[in-house]
Amino acid sequence: MIGWPQTEDGQQFAHRQVFWTTDPNLADEPMLHKEVGGSFPVSTDANGLRAPLHGEQKPDGTFRVMTLGCSTTFGWGVADDETYPARLEGMLRERGFPQVEVINGGQPGYTTFQGLWLWRRLLHRYQPDLVLVGYIVQDARKAAFSDLSQAVLTGDPGFVQSHLLYKSRLYVGMQVLLGTVTVRAKEREEGGEAGVYRVSPEEYVGNLRAFTDEIQGVGATPVMFGFPLEVEGYTEFHRKVLKFTASDLGVPHFDPSEAVTRAAREQTLYFPKDRGHPNAAGHLLIAELVRDFLIDNKLIGS
Repeated sequence: MIGWPQTEDGQQFAHRQVFWTTDPNLADEPMLHKEVGGSFPVSTDANGLRAPLHGEQKPDGTFRVMTLGCSTTFGWGVADDETYPARLEGMLRERGFPQVEVINGGQPGYTTFQGLWLWRRLLHRYQPDLVLVGYIVQDARKAAFSDLSQAVLTGDPGFVQSHLLYKSRLYVGMQVLLGTVTVRAKEREEGGEAGVYRVSPEEYVGNLRAFTDEIQGVGATPVMFGFPLEVEGYTEFHRKVLKFTASDLGVPHFDPSEAVTRAAREQTLYFPKDRGHPNAAGHLLIAELVRDFLIDNKLIGS
C-alpha cells in the first residue's frame, strides 16, 4: 500500500554497500582502466577527496568552488592535474582570481542520494562558496533496486522514516513541477533485466531541493550542473528535471552538452573503450566551459 520495496528471488543489489568513499591519503595510486596503459594515478586527501588537495580549513580571503558528481567529476581515467576540477582551478587563477581553490567532491558511482550523505557527513566542512551539483549520470541508471530502496532493505534506519513519510510528498512536488508524471518500474526490458532508476525523478527533485537548502544554509551558491556525456540519451529525462528544478528554485543552471557535442565532431573527447568518461581533452573543454559560465554570470569571487 505504501510502496515498500520488496525483494524477489534472483535479484541482487547493484553494490554491496549503500555508501562508500575513495581511500584516503593516496599518492599517485594506480587505478585500473580499460584504455591502453591499463591504469591512471590518483591522489587523495585525508578524507578521500581527489586532488587538487586542500585542507578542510579555508584560508582567509579564499573563494572555494566545490564540484560534486560521480566518476566523471572524479576524473576516471585521467591524471590528477587533468581532471576538470583541477583544470578549472588553474584557469580561474589565470583569469585573475588568484585566491580561488577548487575542491573535487566527485566520488565514483555516486548519485544525489549518496552525495547528500557525504555532504552532511563531510563536504560542508570545506566551507565552499559555490557548489556545482553535477549528479546526473548515475541517478539516471537502472538497477534492480533504487538506492533508497536498498538503504531500506539493508536495514539503514536513517531512511525508514524518509521512505514512509516523504515519498508521497516528493511525488506531489514532481506533479506540480512537471505536470502529471507517472514513473513505473519496467517489468522487463527487451534483452535486459527489469530495472528502476537508481534515483527516481521524484526522489531526484527532493534531493536537489535538499542540496539547495543545505548549500544556501552554509552561505554558498548552488549551481545545477548537467555534466555532459558523449552518449546521453538515457539521462535525457533527468536532465529536464534538473533544469526545471533549478528554475523552480531560482538557482543557476548550466548544461554544456550541446557545446561538447559540437566539439566532439572535430576531436576525440571521450575514451574509445570507456565512452562514459571524458579523456584529458574532454576535461579540458569542460573546464573551459564551466570557467566561462562562472565568470560571465559573475558567480566567482576574488
